[in-house]
Amino acid sequence: MQPKLKSRFKRFTDDEHGGMTVFWMFGLMIIAVIGGLAIDITNLHRHKERLTLAADAAAQAGIVALASGKSTAEIKSATLASVELNAPKAVVGPTTGANDVQVVRFDPKTRKIVSGTPNAVQVTLHNDETVDNPVNTGLLRLAGIKSFDIDVTSVAYYGQPGNCTSSDMIYGKGQVTLTSGNYVGHSYCVHSQTAVWLPQQNFFERGAGVSMPDLAACKNKCVDSANPGIENAVFAQNLNLPNVADHISKVRTAMLATTSDLKTAFFANKALAADLSALVSTKIMNNGAKNKLVKGSVVTLTAAQYNDLMQATNGNLPSGLVYDVDCRDKGNGPATAISIGAGKNRKNSSQLSSTIETVRQVVVITDCGFDVGPYARIDAALAISTRVQSASVISADQGAVVGDPLKNCDINRKVYIMTMSGFSVPANFTASNVALIANGDINLAANSSSSDGVHKGTSLHAEGSVHIAANNTFNSCAEDNSGLIPTVKTIKFVVPKA
Repeated sequence: MQPKLKSRFKRFTDDEHGGMTVFWMFGLMIIAVIGGLAIDITNLHRHKERLTLAADAAAQAGIVALASGKSTAEIKSATLASVELNAPKAVVGPTTGANDVQVVRFDPKTRKIVSGTPNAVQVTLHNDETVDNPVNTGLLRLAGIKSFDIDVTSVAYYGQPGNCTSSDMIYGKGQVTLTSGNYVGHSYCVHSQTAVWLPQQNFFERGAGVSMPDLAACKNKCVDSANPGIENAVFAQNLNLPNVADHISKVRTAMLATTSDLKTAFFANKALAADLSALVSTKIMNNGAKNKLVKGSVVTLTAAQYNDLMQATNGNLPSGLVYDVDCRDKGNGPATAISIGAGKNRKNSSQLSSTIETVRQVVVITDCGFDVGPYARIDAALAISTRVQSASVISADQGAVVGDPLKNCDINRKVYIMTMSGFSVPANFTASNVALIANGDINLAANSSSSDGVHKGTSLHAEGSVHIAANNTFNSCAEDNSGLIPTVKTIKFVVPKA
């Protein structure tokens, strides 16, 4: 090789400028990847946060619709409207598929989605290939990452607080007192907005619940040594329900209306009596008016006419109707009452005092009190007294059977008794499938016999205090979605287990 050519070749092989160019090319790629991670990951989190907030808002909108008694279609419509409001398709693209809004049942015990009456709304939102809308990347495309997939799920639950999974409970805005020897079963709850007082030896099965806003109000009695099982059952909770008087007024108005959702639901599984002739023979209405009656029709009558009708039907009111009983013809004394299974208020005293009288599949609304005698049978009925007095508005004798005497959990046979005053009744009056709702105090007195009071599916709701005598057992039945019991449910977000 010529000396001059050799010299030029050596200078070329010794030149390092090309090495620096390659180094910077690799450096720029690394910087792009790091920058892409910073920018694209930030964008990913921004999209996910937006979807999460939109899913939570949508689930809440859906559960509010469910709690309001809306249909499944209306619940889904409200949910999707919220999605569009908070994640507009025009801005973020499609985020829902055909099955991404579901009305489901959440079991708070197992924390799983199960079959049954819906009590939750589940919303899933996507930015992914399933809706043809993944989150596209920017600089990360240089590293071969073209998009990210996101999906978020939110579940809003509307149900009993704490350990309660049924609608059966003892609730008082004033103090709730369980004297001694009472047994509270699984899923049954006791709540007071003031204090739950448990003097001694009340027993709480695992899964029962006892709550009050401040556990200090329990003093030294919320310990197993004083009341076995209480430590697992008790928890602090504020549960200030709407005014009981307002609830009673709402139910009364709904039942006296020509039609309402509450009335339709109540009479859904009830029948209109085949024989309504007694309404004519007692001169409550003429034959033409009788022939126009349908299930749920309102029959207006005086207390005297009510007693005549009970007499004419041997104590069995024609079923399927709403009886609006005006008590003014009996005066305004504190003992003013219409009777079921009792003889002292009978206009015609020829009826045997031992005649069984049955109020079944009806609504009775009155400004009288109720005189419930030992031969009374009340089944699948709603009774409302708007009478306001200091004494008990219900006079109940031992032997009356209210609710299902077989102590089954048939919601179609449940009895609801509502009063604008307080009342005191013997323990066996509330034996089974009964809801007592009072705009005052409730006193569940001891039985005259030495037998224990066994209650299944019994609910007590008082605007005032509740006092339970010794030796009663309370067990729950199924959830009551009739709308006739004051709402004790709460809305909260949950995370179901897979």
